[in-house]
Amino acid sequence: MIFIFWFSCLMAIYHLFFYAVILQVIASVKQMKINVSEDYMPTVTFVTAAFNEEEYIEEKLQSFANLDYPKDKINLIIVSDNSDDDTNFIVQKYVDKFDNIRLVIQKTRKGKASALNLIEPKIDSEIVISTDASSILEKDAVKKMVRHFNDDSIGLVTGKLKYVKKNNDKSGEGLYWKYETWIRKNESKVYSVIVASGCLFAIRRELYKQIHPSSPDDFERTLVTLENGYRAIIEPEAVVYEYLTVKTSDEISRKIRIISREWFALLRHKALLNFFKFPIISLFLISHKLIRWLLPFISISIIGSAIFLRSILFMNYFLCVTAILFGFGLLELLLEKNGKSIKLFKVPAYIIAMNYASSIAFMKFIFRKQQTIW
Repeated sequence: MIFIFWFSCLMAIYHLFFYAVILQVIASVKQMKINVSEDYMPTVTFVTAAFNEEEYIEEKLQSFANLDYPKDKINLIIVSDNSDDDTNFIVQKYVDKFDNIRLVIQKTRKGKASALNLIEPKIDSEIVISTDASSILEKDAVKKMVRHFNDDSIGLVTGKLKYVKKNNDKSGEGLYWKYETWIRKNESKVYSVIVASGCLFAIRRELYKQIHPSSPDDFERTLVTLENGYRAIIEPEAVVYEYLTVKTSDEISRKIRIISREWFALLRHKALLNFFKFPIISLFLISHKLIRWLLPFISISIIGSAIFLRSILFMNYFLCVTAILFGFGLLELLLEKNGKSIKLFKVPAYIIAMNYASSIAFMKFIFRKQQTIW
């Protein structure tokens, strides 16, 4: 039982700390080279799926219109997933005003992946850029990304997400996302990221294919890129902004949906877990994704074995500290429901919420319950 406790602790610590540190050390010693060209400006098609985005869509369209890129080489296709608010009306105003903006309406609501599949045959550019309806790009984001496609080994380039508060304070960024971005930067330097940011990524047209209706397009398209022998990298200077979700509890249903879909996506591309064929990618997937998805069960293993070993004084201290942190996290979740918050308790609250989401997502995967609607 003592072995189970320490092995489980080691797994959790490796995922949360050592993996990131090891990547940082390797990246500081040796980085993959990229043949970048500032003069490389391929044709680009932006694709955005939208459902009832009247609150954000006009700002999105204006952001596209302001991009610093040759207008004859860039266009935008908005596909509305049967929106029943003013989304279609707002987009149509811009379609009438700009020749390089198109609106496609999916008559029956089928979800994001199906909406993107609908417009896939209409794309004839060299590069496809996928971006969310609520994502706002810096003017130079396109140039910063496409310059990497001058290198034939690069198949996908993802941008850097920064969260903003409703008052447009662009300094607001979640602690989790800072940690996640740090990992992705170093994965990119060492070899390749294993998941793109869904709010902004660019991909070669030949890799942009039809995907499963329940697919998380950012993860699935990255896996397709890697399976085809290309690298996927992050461009930290290609900045995209999204509004910050204030409540941790608001993230739970979204995370359940995302993680369950990622399980199914990885199952479809399970060949990438073959260490002998994809040694680096398989290691990245296990260290970055699989262990994270299984953290709820690793946590249960740690706590369960500690309870069994409570005759050891250290285990009693460990259980007491764990119980206190768990209590702080639950209190924060309750406070958030009433519009209040204690900053110190946000981390344990987030850990509880994400472990809960991961466990539910795993159950959905085990029982093959796939959700296709957003």
